[in-house]
This record gives sequence, C-alpha cells and structure tokens, in this order.
Amino acid sequence: MRLLTLSLITGVLVATIGLGWALDNLFYYFSPDTDNNIHNITTLETIGQDLSTTLNDLEQPKAFINNWPKQGHFNLVYFESSDIQLPQALMTQVREGQPLLLTDDNEISLYYFLSKHNSWLVVKSTLIDDGSNNASIKLILTLVFYAFLIFFIWMWTHPLIARLINLRNTAQAFGKGQLEQRIEVGAVSYVKDLELEFNQMAQRITNLVNDVKLIGSAVSHDMRTPLARMRFGIDTIAEEEDPAQQKRYLQRLGQDVDEMTKLVEVLLDYSRLEQVMINLDKTSVNISKLVEGCIHNKQSDKTQILFDSQKQLDFPDEDVMVTGDSKYLSILINNLLQNAINYGKSTVHVKLYQDKDNICLTIADDGAGFNDNHQDMLKPFVRGNAATDITKGYGMGLAIVNRITEWHNGQLKITRCETLLGARVEVRLPR
Repeated sequence: MRLLTLSLITGVLVATIGLGWALDNLFYYFSPDTDNNIHNITTLETIGQDLSTTLNDLEQPKAFINNWPKQGHFNLVYFESSDIQLPQALMTQVREGQPLLLTDDNEISLYYFLSKHNSWLVVKSTLIDDGSNNASIKLILTLVFYAFLIFFIWMWTHPLIARLINLRNTAQAFGKGQLEQRIEVGAVSYVKDLELEFNQMAQRITNLVNDVKLIGSAVSHDMRTPLARMRFGIDTIAEEEDPAQQKRYLQRLGQDVDEMTKLVEVLLDYSRLEQVMINLDKTSVNISKLVEGCIHNKQSDKTQILFDSQKQLDFPDEDVMVTGDSKYLSILINNLLQNAINYGKSTVHVKLYQDKDNICLTIADDGAGFNDNHQDMLKPFVRGNAATDITKGYGMGLAIVNRITEWHNGQLKITRCETLLGARVEVRLPR
C-alpha cells in the first residue's frame, strides 16, 4: 500500500504544481502584450511635455487646444487653476515641471502646469482594453487545466480500478467454487500486497478443502474395517454361550476401539496443527541436542540409528541453533525417525550440516523408498508403497512434517538415498 500512497501524492503534486506552472507560462505567452499600456504612458509623457512647453509660449493656448481634433489617440483639455484643487505637495511637484499622472479604468491623464498662463494642460489617452481577450484565454487555459487534471486522475485510477475489478471477479469466481482461480500479480500494481494476500488465502483454503476431502475419504476407508469387525464381534458375542470365547471376542472389540481411538486422536492432532500456525512460540533452539535426544528415545535392537553431525567441521565453537518452536520441531524429527524405522530394514542414517544460511537435516533408511510421485506422500492419509497391514500408521507423518516445515519457512525434499538405497528426506531450516 505504500506504492499506492506514494503514487497518489506524486500525482497530486504533478497535477497541481506542474500543470499550474505550465499553464501560467502559456497564459503569459498567448495573452496580449501587457507592456502596451506602459509604452503608451511613456509616449504620452513625451508628447505632453512637448505640448506643454509649446503651449506655455503661446499667447492663446486655449484656442489651440479647442482646435485640437476630438477623434484621435490623444485628447487635450484646458483648465484654469481655479478649477483644480491639489495638495500643496503635488502642486509643488507640478510647478517644478513634473507631470501628474492619474489613471482610471478607461483612460490615462497627464496634468501639466502652464506657468505663464496660470492654467493646466491635461493630455488624455484611452487605455488598451484587452480584458475580453484575457478572459477568453483564461477560460481556455482553465478548461485545459481541468482537462489535464482529469486525464492525470484517470491515468492514476484506471490501473487501480482495473486491478480491483479483477480482484472482485476472481473473488466472486473463487466463492462460486472455482478454487483454481488466482490473480496474476503484475510487476507494478498499487494493490500488489492485497493480491498476494488473496492468492495465499486462496491457496490455504484450497489446501484445506483438499485435506478435508482426503481426510473424509481416508477416515471412511480406515474406520470401515474396525467398525465391520466390531459389528461382527457383537453379533458373534450375542450368539456365543461360552464365557471364554465371549471374553476373547470382547478383547478383540477392545482392540478395535483402541484402533479407532488412535485414528480419532491423529485427526484431532492434525486439526490442531491448523490452529497453532499463528501461535508458534519461536525461540532459539539447539537443533543438534534436539536431534540427539530424539535419536536416543528411538534407539532399539531392531534398528541401528547412525547420527553424523558435522559440528566439529562446521560449528567448532558454537551450538547448532535455529529459530523455531522446539515442541513442533521435536514432532518433526520424531515423525521422520519413526517413518524411517517403520519402513526401513535395519539402518537409519541421520545427518545434520550447514548449507550456506540453512541448517540441513537428512534422514535416510534402507527400505524400499517412495514411488516416483513424491508430492503425494506429503498429503494426509497417503502411505508409502511399502506399507503393509503389519506396519502401523495412518499416512499422517509426512503431512505433519511438511506443515511444520512450512511454518518455519523451511523446505522439504524427498529423494532416494544413494548409499542405503531407501528413502531420503531432507529438511532445510533457516538459521
């Protein structure tokens, strides 16, 4: 939104200051020469000075003035001294030979004192009236100013309105069920942040809807078997009269109930993960000690877990630290270890090292590995191709790992281990 505010301020400044300055110069360029009246006054002073000198030497200056043409650029008027009353300061100025200039809206008047006749000569000239022309120019330039102002506002608002209309149409289509709808974010957009937020929100909703679909189908599939066994067991108990057999069937029913309880707990745990995304307690976590603790808890006679930490090489004088929530990082590590133990044969290789600004954790096993479509393994209730009825689990491990990795701004990569020939999962977390 900072781009929107900056562009608005820039547009207003350009429209007001820039256009005002440009049109002001145009006005002076196209308006009539305003120096005409100044030039007219100078000419009038010269003519008036010569006439006053000449008339002052004549015996009948009034007769000369009466014969002066009435139609012309200049008019002459003769006054007796008694007809004009002036302040003493002005009288002194005029008697010394300086003309007295008086103007009104229509004409210019220069007063000269004829000392030999004790009278006054008034030379008058009509002002050049360019008011109508100036008014027309002002009107035209005003219209041009507002036209350019509207044009600039349109240029600024048109991309904004177009992006907002696109956002509205995309949101309406998304609301009608077209979950693939996204906004193409341009390189320059006033609402780029809003568009990115919409795309992220749409992706989260799409993932949530897909998860709900997967969970719904998976739950209906996984719960059908224990429910069928429970129904069969109940019918068998009703028909069985042997107490020992009834007790055996009741134990099996208890196992089926426990299996359904675990499935419900897994679903609840996964749903809780959707809510804690905004409540992660991120601190500085010693990841090397966290990995060592998780490995210690998972050690068994069946599987050998090898831990290869390059602390001696990459971190000789400091602990391996990452910023994250230690609780959920422990869940991430335990799920990866448990998957490797469940699907591996006898060996699990754990490696912790630094790659540029990231801390990399890789866990590999010697099992059958994953199929070619690795992205499907990150979805809930999707199990590996080596999963059997003997291998316990609901296909939630990697889905939870992927979600926790995303919350820590990390990356999850699934490949095949070149040495153990099984699955290899790599988690990259920023330091």
